[in-house]
Parts: sequence; structure tokens; C-alpha cells
Amino acid sequence: KNMMLALFCLSLLVSSGLAIIPVNTSLNTVPIAYFGGNSAHRDEANINMLSKMRIVMIEKWEGHCWKDCLADPSSSACHSGCAVENDILDTMRRIKAVNPGTATVLYWNTLLAFPFYSAVGQFAAANALTIDSITKKPITLRNDNGMNGVFVYGFDTDQGVQLYIDTVKNLTSTGLVDGFFGDKWHSGAAANTSKGADPDQWLLCNHVCGSVTKEQGQRWNAGKTKALTAAMAHVGDGPYFSEGEFYGLGSNLAGHWQTDPSLMKGDPRELAKDVAKYLTNHSYMYMSCTRDQQPTTDPNAPSTLVTQCSNDTLARFLLYVEEGVILGTNGWDPVYDYPLGNPLSAAVYTPARDGAPATLHRNFTSGTSVVFTYDTSGK
Repeated sequence: KNMMLALFCLSLLVSSGLAIIPVNTSLNTVPIAYFGGNSAHRDEANINMLSKMRIVMIEKWEGHCWKDCLADPSSSACHSGCAVENDILDTMRRIKAVNPGTATVLYWNTLLAFPFYSAVGQFAAANALTIDSITKKPITLRNDNGMNGVFVYGFDTDQGVQLYIDTVKNLTSTGLVDGFFGDKWHSGAAANTSKGADPDQWLLCNHVCGSVTKEQGQRWNAGKTKALTAAMAHVGDGPYFSEGEFYGLGSNLAGHWQTDPSLMKGDPRELAKDVAKYLTNHSYMYMSCTRDQQPTTDPNAPSTLVTQCSNDTLARFLLYVEEGVILGTNGWDPVYDYPLGNPLSAAVYTPARDGAPATLHRNFTSGTSVVFTYDTSGK
């Protein structure tokens, strides 16, 4: 048991841009975040909920492009003219109008070039999509939700590298985007290890594979490293999410964008290892009690506006929160606005004794206290 007291048209001309907002890591109140996207329009109640977050990460499925393209690959939604950036930026504009201090993160994959981004149309126009060395056509892969026909950024070309960097610069220049969700960060070209495969054949894969030569694959990996390094340097302290590393290159925000198991069950002391692991190499850690909100979710339903985290989950989080650790809640609870303050110490473990169960407890400068009581087995 736990107890606790704008429409946007991407241009190749890179402007100087407005200030990028770093994440507010203060523990004055509970630091919370949102990650997801909705195909339906968000009403003002939803925007007001999002404006209370420290970080809002908006997925590629904001608006109609994703939904319509997935339903009909031949539709106009599967082309760059659909410009999903417009829908994402409009949501961010509305959030910033309520709270300019919310750090906003736009989904910008590091492998899969979804065809409904206006920016991907510029890659195609510049012949900066990766070409399959066998078919001589742009490689198309399948994303994790089953969408086929997804291109690959041409990191094996100078144009592709520069376009990726320029896209980051252009999006942040709007003053609406503070960082990026670099999905497939760890994905790159690798040798074909199938029995009897040509040693000169390398592959780029996501559920299906495209072929590149060894030299092309090595060039692609080097180009991706160059592009991500430059993109992160531009964003600076703005949140840039990565899953794992790419040839030793990681970003400043990492963690569990899906449910963190230690937040839900087991010994909370496992969270201490998690926090130490991520904050050693990252400025920010994302720890979530729920997965990314799906596009079919009704953003205006009352149940969507409230936190997806239980009080038990919040108590576990508070036992090991440090500055830089953010809780993904995908909804609001008034308790998140209660005074918290810095912890007075690390969580203190008291072993079971004289019939009393073992406990973990932690106190904060506001007077808030958190107690976790183990069951009779000590778990």
C-alpha cells in the first residue's frame, strides 16, 4: 500500500528563430508530461490540460493525415501536401498561448520518413531519400503500426543530411517547437547476416528491409550521426528524446515512453537504479505510467482529461524523483499542483521488525511525505 499527503510551410531558408524553451525541472510541484496524438480536434479543455504539463510530446498522428493514410494508402493524405506539421504546430500554438513555459516536442523520426510530412516532400524533390541498391527506387519500410510505403531519410547523401538539419532549424524557428522525439534513434544500416548473403549487401530494416551497398550503408550511418549531432547542438537544452544510442550518440532526454514496470508493481527501490542510469548520461528522464496516447482516443472525453496514473503510482514516483525526472501522466489531477519542494533526503528503507512491515519513506520541504508499506513477504 502506498500513501502520500499556426499553419506552417517548411522553407529551405533557415531563419534565426525564437528562443527554445528548456524543460522546467523544478520540484515546486509534481513534474508531469504528455505523449501522444489525436486525430480528432482538441477542444479548449484538452488544451488547458496540456498547458499544465512540463513537456508535451505530439505524435505524427495528430490530425487526419495518419488516420486517412493508414486507411487508404492511395489517398491524398499519404502525400507531403497533407503536411501533418500544420496540425502538430497548431496544437502547440494553442498550448503556448495558454502557457508559454510548456516545452513542446514534435515527433520527427530518425529513420522513417513518413510521406505525409511536408518536409519529406522536400527530401523527395531533392532526390534525398535513400535509394535501394537493387531496385534503384526509394526504399520503403513498414512502421510499427502496419503502415507501408514509408520512405527512409537519405542520410547517405549530403542533401539528405542538410535537409534533416534544416527541418529541425525551421521547425524550432516558429517559436512553437522546443525539441524532437527522435524515434528509431538506434536504427541504422547493417550487414546482411543471412546465410549465403553477398558480403557487400547491407540492409535498412523496419519490419521489412531495403538493400544498400556496404559503402552506402556506412555512408548512411555516418550521415545520420552528423545530422543528429547538428540537430541536437541546435536544440541545446530543449528536450530531444532518444531510444538508446546510435554509435555512442545519445540525446538529452530518455526513459520509458511506454509504461515503466517499476512504477506499477514490485519493489520501488528498482526505480533508484533506473533514475541513476538515465540521469548519468541525460539531462532529462521520462518515466511513464501509461503508453503514448493513441490517435483513436477521444481527446474531449472527460476520462481523457484526467491522469492515467494512480495515487499508488504517484507515490512510487515521488520516492525517487529528482530534478530532471518527469512523470508521463497523459492527464491532470489537482494533486499535481500541490506544493512539493525538494526532497529532504533519499528514500529511507526501514526493515520489518517486531511484527511491523518494512517501509520506504521520503519527506519534502513542503511537508509532503510519502510512505510505501511492504507486504508481509517484504515485497
